[in-house]
Amino acid sequence: MDFTYRAHGLTVWSDVELALPPGDGGEPDLVLRRGPDHAVPRAELPGRCLAELAKPDGRVFYTLATDGNRTVLRYPSLCEFAGDPLLREVTYHLDPSADHGLLTVLATGALLAVHLTLNSHLVLHASAVRVDERALAFVGASGMGKSTLAAALCGLGCDLVADDVLRVDAGGIVYPGSTENRLRMAARGLADEAAEEDVRPTVDGRLALRSTVSTNALPLAACVIPRPSRSVVDVSVERLAGARAFVRMSQFPRVLGWRDPAVMDFAFQRLADLVAEVPVFEATVPWGPPFRDEVLNTLAALT
Repeated sequence: MDFTYRAHGLTVWSDVELALPPGDGGEPDLVLRRGPDHAVPRAELPGRCLAELAKPDGRVFYTLATDGNRTVLRYPSLCEFAGDPLLREVTYHLDPSADHGLLTVLATGALLAVHLTLNSHLVLHASAVRVDERALAFVGASGMGKSTLAAALCGLGCDLVADDVLRVDAGGIVYPGSTENRLRMAARGLADEAAEEDVRPTVDGRLALRSTVSTNALPLAACVIPRPSRSVVDVSVERLAGARAFVRMSQFPRVLGWRDPAVMDFAFQRLADLVAEVPVFEATVPWGPPFRDEVLNTLAALT
């Protein structure tokens, strides 16, 4: 069975169901097909290493490499995605020992982030919502509350734009890319009033909460870097400017471990352009959920 999606401004064809906005056909920008299962080794990939991330114990978590004809994104003992140099035609191979449910998490997260980056798009590690006719993005590392705040604002009537991966084009234009917020279990209270069919556990120990999804590209009104705090009652917001905004935003890449100079130079320039175009705020936010409406309304007003 084939599925067609329209996510991050791309038409995606896949033979596995993904938590992406549905599409209506058209020439695909990315094709994802299953290949034979096989053991995914820890051996070094041939060719030039574009990115690599190791675990604290030194074991490789993932490697991205290309030999000029073929590019491979490998997660040892889990799966690998192999395709043309820009990963537009991709075959995935699952390791028989792995939990195959993680395939969809990696496909909608890391694979799409790598594909977008290789095809010259700026990608933020961000969750975003639509407020009126503009987007508000929460940017940060895992565990900083991006998805939680986005889901809480969706509970107040905002539409979801994207979760975890956010494509930003010149002029600060962003694209719908997700149908769900993936929440840590500490935020499961946000799902209490959702319909049963809109909530599901994920294989990586999170809770996926389906939300109403924005359908159009939107101008990005602001980027907010959240700082959850157990010691404050009200939100405090500081606008960051110039080099300070750039340095802070550069601390949260969606794909860690890039080594390719061309990719790094492109991302550097596009991020510099973005912080010159779009306001960047750092917000100290009372710990939640639950969040008081005043907290969420203060954040929404940054648009």
